[in-house]
Amino acid sequence: MAGHKRAALASEDIRDHNLGIVLATLDRGGAAARAELASATGMARSALSNLSTVLLEHALVRASAERADRGLGRPLERLEIDGAHIVLAGVYLQVDAIVTLAVDLAGRVRYEERVDAPTPPGDPTPVVEQLAGAVTRCRTALAAEGVAVRSLDLVVAGVVPRGSDIVQYALDFGWMGVALRSLVQERVEPFPDGIRLAGDTQYAAFAEFTALKAQDAAADLESIVYIRSATGIGGAVIADGKIFGGANGTVFTPGHTIVDPHGALCECGRRGCLVTVADPELIVDHAGLHDLRRAAGLPAALAEFIARVRAGDAHASAALEDALLWIRMIVDNAIMMYAPQAVVLGGYLAEVCDRIRGLHGTTLDVLGVGGLRGQQAIVPARLGDSAPLQGALTLRRRALLAAPGRSGLLG
Repeated sequence: MAGHKRAALASEDIRDHNLGIVLATLDRGGAAARAELASATGMARSALSNLSTVLLEHALVRASAERADRGLGRPLERLEIDGAHIVLAGVYLQVDAIVTLAVDLAGRVRYEERVDAPTPPGDPTPVVEQLAGAVTRCRTALAAEGVAVRSLDLVVAGVVPRGSDIVQYALDFGWMGVALRSLVQERVEPFPDGIRLAGDTQYAAFAEFTALKAQDAAADLESIVYIRSATGIGGAVIADGKIFGGANGTVFTPGHTIVDPHGALCECGRRGCLVTVADPELIVDHAGLHDLRRAAGLPAALAEFIARVRAGDAHASAALEDALLWIRMIVDNAIMMYAPQAVVLGGYLAEVCDRIRGLHGTTLDVLGVGGLRGQQAIVPARLGDSAPLQGALTLRRRALLAAPGRSGLLG
């Protein structure tokens, strides 16, 4: 009897694995006919047909409006990811702004909101109330469509050790050891798959990596260094197509890399960190935008800063060049340390990418993938403020798609 039970379990595991392969193939390659799926996955057509029937019955795939033309006879029906009833949400906290995003199993956006509001440093309570409000508005809007949110990814501009419920530090908010997940959880209704807390830069890096790899010129991309300056200066490394993490999930924190051992004392307790000479708040203040930053928030001040740089304003241009001296140093060192195929620059750095590309030839020779070589392999980020949420929700979606049975998608 025990042997039969083990065999049944093994059979279910194999089916779940194969269902996951079909879903992953559709997710990455788009709509496909059953014959195309059989060819792409190496499965027999009869097996593929049975798996497709299961996925159709549970509304995880659907017939696409696009059909495959086979030259003769009726065009073949194509399948695509459905899962419109499975919605995942994320909320991203950055300085003076909260971004909310919800997507379904196919990655289609079902809800999106950005609220520009002060995020005062110190006591986290006012910010937590804002986060809970954003979550509630998202759930209410989707409930009106008859959809329940399955999970929440809570992403913060700070450092969160892998799997932790605590923000280890988020210096722009004046936080050290804040149990943010628990604080939000106390103020919202439970989610079936719970709440996950993480820092922003690794998810943003994964999203930008995915977007870059989707381009024909970078189809063979497997590794990038990502550096972002919007709230502080963060970074991450993607290696072999995956987020590269150390013992606590973080291996690259450019903002707290020492560039001047005899420099100013940093909030982290060390001297001469990159943020002491190139933090975005410091830059906009040096450009004469301190009052705007205090009144309208850092995102507005950065937007005005870039506008002034483009207009040739002397103060803004000087502040930028002072910062880029140090930014280029970090980019150069990161390339030599991690040997990526490309560098992606996010936040306001995406707007001045051309000014950062002038590195030493020996450094630029390290870079290259497909049609992107040397300077052209230092590219601006494309996804904006929602990148961390796009990365978090893509990984969450892919985990569900990889094992629909174990994930509870088959009822």
